Amino acid sequence: MGQAKARGTQAERMVQAQARIAATRPDKLVCNGCGGDVTDIHPVSTRGLQGIEAIWVGQCACGQTTFAASGEPKAVDAFFFALSENSELTLGSQSKDGQTHVKADSE
Repeated sequence: MGQAKARGTQAERMVQAQARIAATRPDKLVCNGCGGDVTDIHPVSTRGLQGIEAIWVGQCACGQTTFAASGEPKAVDAFFFALSENSELTLGSQSKDGQTHVKADSE
């Protein structure tokens, strides 16, 4: 408990955590379905997801849900694997500003 107090009050630590998450927000997501820009992006709780720094989700005008996740590579891979277990998932990667987008091979 002493280490937490050294980082500030609970309210201050919450603000710091929210700022760290906000700093990972991509400017936009690129839809893996139609390739369109998804700018209405919302954070998803990562509580209990060890190694995941942040998860963002957006809904494209074409109806496809697009996710972005950051953190340790193995944890991010595990997150997307878990998503793909229950539905067809198209994976890709992109730069934070959404300018570079690469779909993963589906083989």
